[in-house]
Amino acid sequence: MPVVAYQLVPANAGSPGYAVAKELARQTVAQFGAVRGLGVGIGGGSCCAAVALAPAGGAGFPAGAALNAFGPPPGALPLYGGALPYGIAYGNSQLAAGGLALGPLGGHAERAALTGAGGLALYTLPGTNHAVLFVELTPCGPCATWLGGGGGGVANPYNGVINGGGATTLNVWWRWVYPGDGGVPAMNAFHAMTVAAQLAQINGATW
Repeated sequence: MPVVAYQLVPANAGSPGYAVAKELARQTVAQFGAVRGLGVGIGGGSCCAAVALAPAGGAGFPAGAALNAFGPPPGALPLYGGALPYGIAYGNSQLAAGGLALGPLGGHAERAALTGAGGLALYTLPGTNHAVLFVELTPCGPCATWLGGGGGGVANPYNGVINGGGATTLNVWWRWVYPGDGGVPAMNAFHAMTVAAQLAQINGATW
């Protein structure tokens, strides 16, 4: 599966999946923000990820497989108008397939999201073969290899996936550079904000 990475900033707004990636970023805030710091393994330093899935039977959000048992946060603000045309599978750097435990996927949010999707069909942008994954930090070297079909413990369930008559291109949208360049401190500062402030920042001109 070809993999292309972009930073989630307005300068890349013309690249495939930008709008979907911003929505996935909002949804990760809603999914994890309400439980961050409550002692369930989702701390300030926990990287988050989400991948868009083709909903079974054409149903709207939330048709995707979530990797956790929290569900939508109580009283969550509506983040979209009506149902999204895709489901979402979530991943977190402190989550492993099957529960809140480090394992072969521990420490790798993008691996957890794709593995948690369980092989469900990836959502592709209308009329294209481009799928979309959002992860807060740049995939590390081993994760970049894994995304492209390399080794690394539990295999990527989407290796060789076919959509729309051709090999799917996975567009990986990331927000902060990792390692180096202050990516982790920037992510931690973002997670320290209220959920409303995080959403406002994503909706602002810098994302």
